[in-house]
Amino acid sequence: MEDQTHMFRKTGSLLTAALLGLTATVGWAGPAAAAPADSADAATFSLSRLVLEPTERGYQGKLRVTITNTGDSTDVFYFQIREPVAASFAGGPESHCDPDGVSEGRLVRTCGLPGGSELAPGESRTAPVEFQVLTTPRSYPMIADGGFVTVNSASAGALGTVPFSARFRSLSGSLSNPQTYVQDTQPDASIELAGPVTDGPENTRRVPVRVRYAGDAPNLRLELNAAPLPAGSAILYTEPTNGPTYGGEASVPGGQMMAGEERDLALFFTRPTDPADESTPISLEVSTSWIATTTDVDPSDNTVTFNLALSAS
Repeated sequence: MEDQTHMFRKTGSLLTAALLGLTATVGWAGPAAAAPADSADAATFSLSRLVLEPTERGYQGKLRVTITNTGDSTDVFYFQIREPVAASFAGGPESHCDPDGVSEGRLVRTCGLPGGSELAPGESRTAPVEFQVLTTPRSYPMIADGGFVTVNSASAGALGTVPFSARFRSLSGSLSNPQTYVQDTQPDASIELAGPVTDGPENTRRVPVRVRYAGDAPNLRLELNAAPLPAGSAILYTEPTNGPTYGGEASVPGGQMMAGEERDLALFFTRPTDPADESTPISLEVSTSWIATTTDVDPSDNTVTFNLALSAS
């Protein structure tokens, strides 16, 4: 596997303009020409190919960023990375990345190096960054542009920015002649009741629902909001559990949802203070959490209505 490598030279705290003009697509062209290592504080970095392999849950792959301290003094290095596909950062035990904002509708992370970001002269270290695209694997290869990596050092600041692409391997294993991957821009979530309201523990009522996500628009998670709630009622917890709930608000357990995925869950509501209020209608709405507010493809199936009274049958 060929890496795309760039070496940067600085004079004082400034990089030469020639070394900032980086336009190569990392990993899919031949190796870029490297500047002579005649500066005592030069550094290099390279990016591997990012190939996304089809799996049972979308596509998965890793980009590897290798930084080498070619200077004559110890320095600290880190890098910023923008995802090539919106909501595709997957984290993972080997990724040492923290959120660092948004760029053109895509998430940005700042990442350190495994084992520590301080490199001695001549030392090199590789950081893997994991990606997952929650779309249905295709019979043809695809490509998505728009990712970039900016490497920084504590002493010199930004050492340069290099763009990179993500290639989606087809179900037959091909990477040749890829089509452009086009991600949905509008979410398509829906919710329905999945059974009757029943008694739950701790003086609660159990409300089962089914949530579906019918597209690959970017999402961080799906949110639920119940209103209006009778006095004394609130979502106490969900099953499966998914962390704290707030009044009538809860998240759908399991995090990001994939195109075509369905999840069954139950919400446990505390019973109203006044038993007569158990017949009060409650609307439960599902919405998609993302960095931008977008309208659902079909808002009419985003809400179900129920009450906390038990069925007479």
